[in-house]
Order: sequence, then structure tokens, then C-alpha cells
Amino acid sequence: MESNYGNSIKLSKPPASEMCPPGYHVVRGHERTCHSGTRTWVDAHIRRNRGSNPQILLIENIHHLYWASNTKYGRIGKIHGFPENAELDTVIQFWLDYWKEQGLKFPTGLDPLLVKTIIAIESSFKPKEITKIKGSSATGLMQITNETRGVLSGRPRKGYRELKSNYFELSQTDVQDPIVAVAAGTRWLAHKYSMIPKRAEKTLHNTIKNYHSWDNQGEAYAKSVEELYQKSKKGR
Repeated sequence: MESNYGNSIKLSKPPASEMCPPGYHVVRGHERTCHSGTRTWVDAHIRRNRGSNPQILLIENIHHLYWASNTKYGRIGKIHGFPENAELDTVIQFWLDYWKEQGLKFPTGLDPLLVKTIIAIESSFKPKEITKIKGSSATGLMQITNETRGVLSGRPRKGYRELKSNYFELSQTDVQDPIVAVAAGTRWLAHKYSMIPKRAEKTLHNTIKNYHSWDNQGEAYAKSVEELYQKSKKGR
């Protein structure tokens, strides 16, 4: 199923056979060769996850969580200088609520319009946007990098696991899906809020800054987000 409010972003609902709740994964239809050499076709089916982290979220889990929700949300409003892209409004609000229900913390003042502003700054609402910055792998609406995907997966780096819960296992192509991009981007915002250096205040400004980088470029980035946010807020 596809839905579109006349803007550039389309949300596609996968078939039921390609979605499943957290803790499970979809096994796609495939050929299997028996010991006798006979080839048989195995239909797509759902299987329980195994291993040390069975609750890691896959793309099929993300879509299941979103499309199974019956919560109704209102419009957020447009970002100054951009089409409304209203199709994203429910996606943004759903994932903010979901992460809060999971116990994740966000800074005071972070609202759906601000997340939408970050999307505008990051990708100009282009779901398949791949950064042109040399050496960067940032992709999708919220410009998720390969390094970020690695942290979100919960895989230790040099013996240290930066993320403690609510993991993802996503490919670079996965984050070109708008629903997946916002799920990962809002999860990353909560993480960057938790990772603000101890010497600094845990404020909304510092969270936005840390989403980009904890340096002068991050400071300039936060100011550009805040300026666009205020213009957009006045225009509502």
C-alpha cells in the first residue's frame, strides 16, 4: 500500500509476509537443496531470532511496529521554505512516542517540528539522499552514517559497547526508507542526548549540536536548525 499527501515522500506498506514483531525475522522464499540433490522451494516464513541479542530491530520489525499502530496524529506543519511533506508527520510523532515508551530520554523542548526541521537541514526531505561530503557515508532523511549504524547495532568497538539497549541491524539501503530513517534518527537523537559530555549542560541546543558533532561545526549546525525551527514555528 502506498500513501501520499501530494508531496515528494511516499510511504510504502510492505505485504504482511514481509513484516513481523520484534524478536522475529522474515525468512524470504528460497530454493533448498536436499541431501539427495533434490531442489525444493521454501515459502517465506517468520522465525524467532537466536543469539545474544534476539530483540534487535530489523527493517521488518520497524515496519510492523509502525503499520500495526492505530494511533492517530495531527499535522505538524511545514518547514519554512519547503513543501509541507505532511506524510512524515505521523512517522515522526509515532517514533518519538515509541522511544519514550521504551524509557529513552529526550531533552526538554524537543518536539516533532524540531525533528522535521532537522530532516529539512539534513536532506531537504530527500529519502534517498546520499551526502556529497567526501569520506562521509551519511544517507537518508536523517543522514545516518555507516559508523552510526554500527553503534546502533550494539556491536562493541575496541571492547566498548556505546549503546546499551534498543538496537538496530540496518543496511545503508534500509535507511533510505523514510520510516526506517526516522526510527533510526530519533533513536540516535536520544543517544546523542545521553552522550553529551559531562562538562556540558544537557540542553536541547547541545543535543542538536551533538547530533552533528561536538565542535564548532556542530555549533553552527545547531544554530542553523534553531533559526529554521523558529521561522517555521512562526509560520504555523
